[in-house]
Amino acid sequence: MAWTPPSRVTVSLTFLLMAFGIFILLDQFTIFWTGTLLPIIHPFNLSSYVSWLLIAMIVFFFSWLLFFLAIKLKGL
Repeated sequence: MAWTPPSRVTVSLTFLLMAFGIFILLDQFTIFWTGTLLPIIHPFNLSSYVSWLLIAMIVFFFSWLLFFLAIKLKGL
């Protein structure tokens, strides 16, 4: 099976998802020294810190999955 490069749209979208995930992580890890830029949320009775870290992990996973599928599937 040959390797196919992903399209520019897919690369741009995965880069934006990864950048958003990194922004969430940096924002949450610096909460101890400064205030956070993200709103306070409490889904499923979790703290806001844990909720945003969970969202960041989901965003990282989707960016990886999209890039992986773009390489494996031709024309994505």
